[in-house]
Amino acid sequence: MRWRCGACHTENLGRHKRCQHCTKVKDVEKFYDAPETATPSVEQAVTEPELIALATAGADWACGYCRVAQRAGNEECSNCGAPRNDPEHPGTAVVQEVLNAPEPAARREGVPMTLADVAARATKEVDANEARRKRKWQLAVAAVVALGGVLGIWLIFRSRVLEARVVQRAWEHTVVVERYQIVSRESFVEDRPEDAFDIVAAGERAHHTEQVQDGTERESYTESVACGEDCTTTSVSCTENENGFKTCSGGDRVCSTRYCSETRYRDVPRYKSVPVYRTWYKWRVWQWKVARVLHEKGTTEAPRWPSDAQVRLGAGSGPGEKERARREAKYEVTFADDEEEEYPYRPQDLEAFSALPMGAERTIRVGRTQETEIVNDE
Repeated sequence: MRWRCGACHTENLGRHKRCQHCTKVKDVEKFYDAPETATPSVEQAVTEPELIALATAGADWACGYCRVAQRAGNEECSNCGAPRNDPEHPGTAVVQEVLNAPEPAARREGVPMTLADVAARATKEVDANEARRKRKWQLAVAAVVALGGVLGIWLIFRSRVLEARVVQRAWEHTVVVERYQIVSRESFVEDRPEDAFDIVAAGERAHHTEQVQDGTERESYTESVACGEDCTTTSVSCTENENGFKTCSGGDRVCSTRYCSETRYRDVPRYKSVPVYRTWYKWRVWQWKVARVLHEKGTTEAPRWPSDAQVRLGAGSGPGEKERARREAKYEVTFADDEEEEYPYRPQDLEAFSALPMGAERTIRVGRTQETEIVNDE
């Protein structure tokens, strides 16, 4: 570190206790960093053993009589010979008053702030209040938006219970007639049923494809390889020793390997799709197959099924053949409220459909995500 002579204003190294220009001894002059050395580099470090001993000896002390700065290892003043820390020695009180002087008056408690200090504090408080108000406003807007979104979703998807009447009815009855008969089929052997007969091989067909190697081809790829180092210097942290030196740590050079991408080449197998052929078969087999479909539907008349004369079960069957019939039904009722908004409803069976004639009034529950339900069915 440095100190400036109070007599001739010469800058001196911290290690010197006497001005190198006018020979005045150092007393209350303060140590300071030399220009651009507040954060020194490793190259600026003290390495001489005798200087390291001075730097690590401890803080300087001031003579109570002549006020001259003394090294930590001195037990008496090198200038006047006064013992160290002798409260009875002349001048001690004066020196201690100088060394222990309080902070500048502008910083002491009880001293009024300047107009600049008051303005700065007021500006800071106004900015803080404005930030708090802005934050509260943003939170309030976010809460309103979130509440509005939730309310909107609830209004869209909520279910409602209302009074409605039947304004439309529709029904459809279907009879599907299936015949057990001989049908012709063809496929590969693994898809042929066990009860197939009249089996005939019908040549070969492409069954599937396989990937077969067809030479090699050259391809490029990238690989990460070491290509140098990236180095940084750690930050330096210093503590004043109060004796003209500072103890610092850090400033170390830390390096890590740098990697670069390189393009390289290699030979890889090349494949092609080759069809694999298998025997294709034709055969015959007994199966149930839809022979005919009959419909009856309406809106006003009473629901009815196709008659037996229409179904003609077994008609036209050949030797060994037989027929069977299955029934399918669909029912739909349309409700309308007082505003003529319509709601479709699907009764589960003929009994439920018959219980809802035109004009029948019911309490229903409706919603966008659910089917219409009847609340009461009186």
